[in-house]
Amino acid sequence: MPRLQGLVRAVLADERGRYLVAGGSCSLLYLVVFGLGLHAWPHAGYLWIVLLAQVVAISVAFPVYRRFVFRSRGRLVPDFARFLSVWSGGLLASFVGVPFLVEAFGVPPLPGQIAAVVIVALLSYLGHRYVSFRKPD
Repeated sequence: MPRLQGLVRAVLADERGRYLVAGGSCSLLYLVVFGLGLHAWPHAGYLWIVLLAQVVAISVAFPVYRRFVFRSRGRLVPDFARFLSVWSGGLLASFVGVPFLVEAFGVPPLPGQIAAVVIVALLSYLGHRYVSFRKPD
């Protein structure tokens, strides 16, 4: 048990580790909302479900990334505006990439969304670190 506690402390002491935990949790939340939305409203169209999942994920991700991951002390509104500019790249990937996978290759929407989330999560760390919650010069 002490080894596990030490590992958890080491992961959470590093910004990249905190991002992995928070980003993974937010991505899982996003995918759960997306999957439940597909199940609950099968005729709504998966892009409407993408939008719903995005709204839910943004409402959780911004405060978690801001305080827990990047420990930003910047002004709230500029931080949020920059966060949305980075997040919009992921939204664009969902609105372009997922339909491409679904329509061109017959991939079901949920696996297509999972592929988009994995790619976006890896790239968005850099965007959030250097744009959304950049440290003052």
